[in-house]
Amino acid sequence: MTRPSRQQPQSPGPLESGIGILMLAVFPLLLLLFQGPPATAFTAVLMLSLFAVAVRLIHRGATIAAAYDAAESAKAPRLPRKMIGSALLGLLVMILAGHHFVSLVMPFGLGVLGFGLGVAAFGRDPLTDKEGAPGEELRQLRTQETLDRIDAAITVAVADVAALGDAELSRRAEALQCGVMGLLHAISQDPLAARRLRKPVARFLDLLGKENARLIDAWNTDDRLRARRRYLGRLTALGEAFEDRLRKAGAEQGRDAYDVEADLLWNRMVDKQVA
Repeated sequence: MTRPSRQQPQSPGPLESGIGILMLAVFPLLLLLFQGPPATAFTAVLMLSLFAVAVRLIHRGATIAAAYDAAESAKAPRLPRKMIGSALLGLLVMILAGHHFVSLVMPFGLGVLGFGLGVAAFGRDPLTDKEGAPGEELRQLRTQETLDRIDAAITVAVADVAALGDAELSRRAEALQCGVMGLLHAISQDPLAARRLRKPVARFLDLLGKENARLIDAWNTDDRLRARRRYLGRLTALGEAFEDRLRKAGAEQGRDAYDVEADLLWNRMVDKQVA
């Protein structure tokens, strides 16, 4: 089975045909080059060089613009190649028209018209940087995804306990889940503090899983009551330890002690309501 290759941004098709049509303008210069006197031949060489530079700039600018449009975030090109190429075309038109008019008004007007038609045909260059999701929005999205994964893991553990049919164990497990998630939501507003809680959260989930496994293994044995008491005690210890770690994380981050205590008090109220 072949893996699909990633497509690279290419210049749009209409651009290629547009440049092909633009090349028709070269024929009068070629006639001037081969049929005119030496002086006009030299002028034709200069004009052909100017035309080649203009076409190259427009083609390169369109390739960069196509990559810019395809990317979620990109820097605007420092050199507006398509605009410069169109300006060179306008200059070329003005020079050619200057041989047929006494006044410069008409050649200048035709040059401006040539520049405008070039911009209309090939477009403008990107002028501003294109950013993806703002940094703060992206951080909040990643934090929410992490919280959702933690909540899902605890939900599985709570469901395993609820399957035992003990209402008290279910209430205590649900209260622990509400308390822990409330604490995580409170501390996750600070990116640095949230990163410091990664290991404690992983440790909490590991211990909760082990306690669940011990309770379930002993549930259908004579050791059920002792395992039940131990599980309730461990749930309380896990909640208090996590709360203590939150307080330390807030202090390490320089949060005001009253703010931390307010978060803890709020989550204790949630625990009591659920219980």
